Amino acid sequence: MPSRDEQRAALEAQLAALDDDDDTDEVTIRRGDDSFTGSWRRAVEVAASWGFSLKKPPAADPESEPGKGKDKGGAAEVRRFAGRRIS
Repeated sequence: MPSRDEQRAALEAQLAALDDDDDTDEVTIRRGDDSFTGSWRRAVEVAASWGFSLKKPPAADPESEPGKGKDKGGAAEVRRFAGRRIS
């Protein structure tokens, strides 16, 4: 019987393989009253027949942290508007 560490490693390898294969992920696309639910690969084909193309969403960057950079991402900072006053 495999140890817990071996079972965990096998499970993590299986999950990593599933994450790498994005073509089998189920998605739903809609255009007006028409909709399609199926695999990503098939959804790309259906979208092409409808006249538009689908792009894969960008992968999440594990190094990016909310609250850093220009688009703060996390909690919004609210400041008083100090613009022109009209009397």
